[in-house]
Amino acid sequence: MIEWRKKHTIIIVLALLLAALACYFSYVLFVQPKNLELTSLQNRIETENKLIESMQKSTGSSTEEALLSAVELQKILPVSPFEEQFLLELEKAETMSSSEITSISFQDGGMVEEEDQGDEMVEAYDEKLDPDNEDSNEAEQSESSNTEAIPEGLEKLTVELDVKSPSYYELEDFIKILENTNRITQIESLQVEGFPELIQIVEDPDTTYEYKVVVSTYYFPTLDELREQLPPFSVPSPSEKENPFTDIIKEDEEEE
Repeated sequence: MIEWRKKHTIIIVLALLLAALACYFSYVLFVQPKNLELTSLQNRIETENKLIESMQKSTGSSTEEALLSAVELQKILPVSPFEEQFLLELEKAETMSSSEITSISFQDGGMVEEEDQGDEMVEAYDEKLDPDNEDSNEAEQSESSNTEAIPEGLEKLTVELDVKSPSYYELEDFIKILENTNRITQIESLQVEGFPELIQIVEDPDTTYEYKVVVSTYYFPTLDELREQLPPFSVPSPSEKENPFTDIIKEDEEEE
């Protein structure tokens, strides 16, 4: 029978220690690096997924913003004559100034030449695009004598109006409202008919002003790809009259 001695205990303890050390170093040298690499890859994947999501969101929002900005810009300078929109602007000026447009005619003014109205066009466009920055733009323009060129292909739509206003103040309001529309608009000419000379004192003199206004607005047909992004406009609801001449008939009956 083998006699158990102290050296046998020491050998067993040393063997267990060596085995433990071997396991530890094996874990440190082989297993732990793999675990760290796996954790790093997982973190990288999560980071890339977050970046992809943020890029998708930013791309979607930038697309919507680009579409919105295209619509807003076309309120200032559309790609077609867009007479319907301008007719609504004229009706708005007529209503707000308590005036009456008795005659209206549209004329295609053709392509705008740079030497004709280039500076005015660029200035008007900048004011419509950023009305809050008007003062700084005036300061910059006074300091610099360089003029910006208008884009080629810009075309003009001219409208001739015969208007009646109850007084000079309504006339002034009508002109101001036209000049302050969202769309670039310029008053080409204004002809006011004078009052006849008073021979005798009249208690209630007629102060109605009759005048002719020539207004120009602009469009940019070169950007034909934006034609589908014309800004929407609201049309007044119909009066729902079955007979549009009802009021006229009633007036005739009352006169009889």
